[in-house]
Amino acid sequence: MDELEAIVKSEAGLRDLLESIDDLVAFATLEGRLLYVNRAWREKLGYTEGEVAGLSSYDIIHPSQQSEVEATNAKLMASEQVVRVERLLVAKDGRQIPVDGSLSCRFKDGKPWYVRAIFHDITARKAAERMKDDLVSMASHELRNPLMAIRTALHLLNEELVPTKLERPVQVVGLAMRNCDRMVDLIKAYLDLANLEAGARLKESEVDVSGFIDRIVELNQPLGLHAGVDIRHESTPGAKVLGDEDRLAQVLTNLLSNAIKFSKPGGSVQVRSEFRDGHVRVTVSDQGDGIPESFRAKIFGKFAQAEGHARGGSGLGLAISKAIVEKHGGRIGFETALGQGTTFYFELPKLG
Repeated sequence: MDELEAIVKSEAGLRDLLESIDDLVAFATLEGRLLYVNRAWREKLGYTEGEVAGLSSYDIIHPSQQSEVEATNAKLMASEQVVRVERLLVAKDGRQIPVDGSLSCRFKDGKPWYVRAIFHDITARKAAERMKDDLVSMASHELRNPLMAIRTALHLLNEELVPTKLERPVQVVGLAMRNCDRMVDLIKAYLDLANLEAGARLKESEVDVSGFIDRIVELNQPLGLHAGVDIRHESTPGAKVLGDEDRLAQVLTNLLSNAIKFSKPGGSVQVRSEFRDGHVRVTVSDQGDGIPESFRAKIFGKFAQAEGHARGGSGLGLAISKAIVEKHGGRIGFETALGQGTTFYFELPKLG
């Protein structure tokens, strides 16, 4: 028994602790030979303590991840940092077990010595993700297409009914049209959020923030005029960010439409940009009633609409905005006070 094995096996107190936890823990040499695995590891992969002695970590990693494992090992041995990974383990009976967790390399006299892995079984999480993917697929193909056909039919029927001046049928068809439109918008928004969460790529380019704000405000002026709300804006010259302008337009348009929606006729909405701590901050301020305190913690959640304050929409706009901003390496937030309005903001790293 060499020095390393002796140290691992002599940590009686540590072993007692590791044997009692549900996480999968393993210690291995730099070459991958397993020195110790805990009870949870043995039970999950189906090996006895005696069988572990002849195993290498490469024996229980799925073949599709071997090259990834080698790249991670090289990274581990370069420093003492902890690396987060997902792995697909293969049990003795061939079962595949998805796990995530951390890897770290222990050093002695400045040189890599052995590797420690702490993993958590994520089989249930992966199953939930597959269910979500199936739902997204169903929403895309089995729900959206029929709804689009129904919406088209309702609009055609409405065009036929309006000239007849049959009040009740027109009302019923109008209600059906509005609800169908909302369902279509909801499915589109959900699919958009799902694509973002699945890692949809950004089409990044240099964005001049002042010109960008001018364009989005101009596009939303008709909405403001219809609601009797004045949209004002001022921008910091020279502010530039690297971003997907179409996606950022979604964010600013959503914040603007919300501000208009919750403003009173005769009120105003102010859009500004400014430099702040190496970032460009864009703010949208309204003069509405403010956000109820009970709703503030969940405002960026999916399908979030404050009780008594829902005014149409999918309830996904702010969740999508948050996903877009964070995908750009930025952050989004708000400041509010009851009776004094709300200011939403998003910050992106300044370019140059």
